[in-house]
Amino acid sequence: MAMLRFGQHIIKSSALFLKTELSFALVNRKPVVPGRILFRFTVMTGHVHVHVLPRKAPALKKNDSIFDEKHDWESEDVPTKWRSEEEMAKEATELRSLFS
Repeated sequence: MAMLRFGQHIIKSSALFLKTELSFALVNRKPVVPGRILFRFTVMTGHVHVHVLPRKAPALKKNDSIFDEKHDWESEDVPTKWRSEEEMAKEATELRSLFS
């Protein structure tokens, strides 16, 4: 797999776990919850991307508070809080085996 662009970000192939003709899926460098992944689909008007945020009780008192958590977490997007490339590659490898 080659490197891809996701918005202004360059995504290394080690972070990808699925790639098709019109889509790709990657692990997140700073997941708000464990297992957060992103899917990007190419459509006629550009692209759509989907965030998948697995949730398990009792992680959050209110199920919908995940949206507040996500906003707060992403507003502090600094490299010192990102996961290492090795951590991301390990997760992508595990997920890749589920999609092959």
